[in-house]
Amino acid sequence: MRPGRRPVRVAVVEDEAMMRGLVLALLQGHPGTEVVADAAGQSAALEVIVPGAADVAVLDIELEDGNGIALGRTLQERDPEVRILIVSSHNLLALVRSISAGAPTPWSYLSKRSSAQPGQLIRAISAVAKGRVVIDPALVSRSVPRSDTPLARLSAAQFRVLQLVAEGRGNGAVARELEITPKAVEAQLTGIYKLLDLPDGANTRVAAVLEFLNQSVRPAA
Repeated sequence: MRPGRRPVRVAVVEDEAMMRGLVLALLQGHPGTEVVADAAGQSAALEVIVPGAADVAVLDIELEDGNGIALGRTLQERDPEVRILIVSSHNLLALVRSISAGAPTPWSYLSKRSSAQPGQLIRAISAVAKGRVVIDPALVSRSVPRSDTPLARLSAAQFRVLQLVAEGRGNGAVARELEITPKAVEAQLTGIYKLLDLPDGANTRVAAVLEFLNQSVRPAA
């Protein structure tokens, strides 16, 4: 974490005690994150997650007295600035995508397998806190464009850049992964936005990820 930058404040709601303990240990052991609340269920979460206290809420989908979808909606009704990262052992990408369309800020999604990996979870929380959308890397890697969409007109290089952006990576991380310069990444993104007919603006990157989801399919593994 850079000097002077406060940690990302995280609330964790997970009904499996072992999984919750693992996630809490990962976050509490990282200088860039601060756990401000944790709970096993929806009712308890609504008591301990005070509006304005958390930057990111990491929510399991199946809770002991409800579900993460309803909880996430309630949390954003009380605090539109809190960002939601859904964690589940089920593929809920379609559901998360549909919710994002009407949410104050788009939701993100990780599998439980990914969230148990320190690097994946920390990167996802950091990206979500910065306003990016994060999609589970395993699902992103299986995504292919639908043939009747603008996404299908992207070059292989452009599509790969957009895949990495959909994982929540910043331009620097994309550049390092592809062994190109950040300026080259910016040029690729400009071309991607044009092909997807997206207006240039503060939310263009998020819009590109949502179009990536809307215009692609993920064949069964």
